Amino acid sequence: MPKLPLVLVFDDDLVVHQDHLAGQPARFVYVAHADHCVAEVATHRPDLVLMDFSMHATLDGAEAVRLLRAAYPTLPIVGISSDSRMNRLIIEAGAHDGVPKMMLPERFRELLHYLPSRP
Repeated sequence: MPKLPLVLVFDDDLVVHQDHLAGQPARFVYVAHADHCVAEVATHRPDLVLMDFSMHATLDGAEAVRLLRAAYPTLPIVGISSDSRMNRLIIEAGAHDGVPKMMLPERFRELLHYLPSRP
């Protein structure tokens, strides 16, 4: 049986509402803020990162994506802000895509195409 992809979710709301992505074909690790995003990625080695813009922390989502992109140039990253303007900023910072948070459960399987092919 293939191993489910690991998704690292940087979002203060989804840390509390982890059921938002229940039933999706993935394993999830939730982090409330992205202040230590590079270290979190190094620790967890995710297949995909979901990044909110506003997390009431030192870094916003766009700044975090810039740091991640510098350290992990090929890591799939998707913005998940509720505000499309914020997702645009995350994409401009280097994310592959942006999905409104409320649409994430319906669109999650589409995001898996950003994962590298597995043997």
